[in-house]
Amino acid sequence: MSSNSKTSVSKAQNEQHKKILSQLLKLECNRRCCDCSARGPTWASVNLGLFVCLNCSGIHRSLGTHLSKVRSTTLDTWLPEQVEFISKLGNVRANNYWEARLPRGFRRPSEGDMSAMKDFIIEKYQNQVHFSWLLACTAMPIIIQCHSFRADGQCISFDDKPCLLPGDL
Repeated sequence: MSSNSKTSVSKAQNEQHKKILSQLLKLECNRRCCDCSARGPTWASVNLGLFVCLNCSGIHRSLGTHLSKVRSTTLDTWLPEQVEFISKLGNVRANNYWEARLPRGFRRPSEGDMSAMKDFIIEKYQNQVHFSWLLACTAMPIIIQCHSFRADGQCISFDDKPCLLPGDL
């Protein structure tokens, strides 16, 4: 039974979670911020299931925890269900939903334009301007089966075969 308290996470479990998060960040699909595409995100929205950079994490925090719950992938304690959720979603799948209706040829705001980035993130998550409920509802069973991690931290795909991490190639 899972508790909703970070104090219920043991030190060993916390270390295992950090190892899993580190592996997830090595995957090509998570190597860039979900919003601005900056390299090497180290923060995440645990309820949206995506990784973001430090700058975008600040914008996510300003949205409020009812929209985005931000955690560091290296500094914070994660609950098992949060690790499981982000393992099943990740940046590419998350953007398949949140950006499903972006106009063709859309250009993201540049990393340095924080005002435009904040507007984009508010449109994306708060106003759900580009979100596709149909796509999210029809693809959800696929997300649940995509990949997960065993207790030893080994990534496995839906057919129980080991996932290839960038270092394995």
